[in-house]
Amino acid sequence: MFVPTLIVTACVYYLIWETVAHELAIPELIAQALFPALHRVNRIILIGLPIVFGLIFFFALRLSHRLAGPLERIEKELEGMAHTGDFTKPLKIRPSDEMHHLVAKINRAIRRASGHKAE
Repeated sequence: MFVPTLIVTACVYYLIWETVAHELAIPELIAQALFPALHRVNRIILIGLPIVFGLIFFFALRLSHRLAGPLERIEKELEGMAHTGDFTKPLKIRPSDEMHHLVAKINRAIRRASGHKAE
């Protein structure tokens, strides 16, 4: 997350200064015009970059909890079933989690394997 954001920021930064340098073709004016613009762009980047990092981190964390959390829970429950040999309890996940279709299919397979009538 950190490296791609830095690469994009560096590319945008380079593009801005390339465009400014191209537009201001007179060398004396370049020095006068670039310093205030440089300070403004640096301020925008210093304020915007942490916000972008925070948003990316927040959404990545939410996505990982919605996908990795249920998989970890399913894995623990299946490991417990294999360890105890008790395949009578269905797997359960939170309503807000993804993977409901997968859990339903695993539960159906467990019921069939344990000799119960499939729904």
